Amino acid sequence: MATALDGILTTFDEISFSKDRTNKTEESSRTPGGELGKDEFLQLLVCQMKNQDPLEPEKDTDFIAQLAQFSALEQMQNLNETVMNSQAFSLVGKYVLVKTTASDGKVNEVKGVVDYVTIKNGDSYMSVNGQLYSIDNLVEVRDSFYAIQEYLPTAKKTDAVYDKSNKKPVEVEIDLGKGSYAANSVAVVINGEYVKSEFLKFEDGKLSIWPGALDGLDPGEYQVGLYFDDPYSTSVIDKVTIKVTDTGSSSGDDQGTEEGSGEGDSSQ
Repeated sequence: MATALDGILTTFDEISFSKDRTNKTEESSRTPGGELGKDEFLQLLVCQMKNQDPLEPEKDTDFIAQLAQFSALEQMQNLNETVMNSQAFSLVGKYVLVKTTASDGKVNEVKGVVDYVTIKNGDSYMSVNGQLYSIDNLVEVRDSFYAIQEYLPTAKKTDAVYDKSNKKPVEVEIDLGKGSYAANSVAVVINGEYVKSEFLKFEDGKLSIWPGALDGLDPGEYQVGLYFDDPYSTSVIDKVTIKVTDTGSSSGDDQGTEEGSGEGDSSQ
């Protein structure tokens, strides 16, 4: 007399036979001691049902409980896969560090921004610098703006002196940035006014500010603002200072004072 258990066993036999026929390569390549998944759980359950003691067979309720465990395991794995994929998609636009191991054992590091994420056969892959990398190779994730600081325009700390009597241009070392984060030009602001482009020259990483932009300033110290036209509109306002002096005027004043003192002494 056929029972519900016999039907379940027959169904599991068919599943087991189908899996044995289609996944021989996968099973033969499985590493001993690896983690057990839902496939292994199902095979163990079928093996247990096929090899039970006929004199003391397992109860239907025991198998139903094991089936419930199998269903719960499958749901947990599906949920874990969904969570992993969701986390992978959140990496788009983030700056990441990926490490891969070549066939010769050499470890290669790849840095860049994740362009997009794709799913292949249930596994997540990130596109970094035009290449796909498994999310398993992910080592570090950074905020994009924080990570690209090294690519944005910047200027070297400069404390320059401009002497109106000498009229030499002031030079400031600047970096327009790298790659897609580079700027094409820079605007200069001194004492609240933009410097005309005719008084600026950029060559070999050096920005020259010519006397025409500085002669109208009174002696004193001025903070220089640099405003780049990169994608992030980078501004540098705390690294360049120009001290304006006029040594020629000071010398004339000193000389006049000395002559005046001398005439005073003669008159007495």
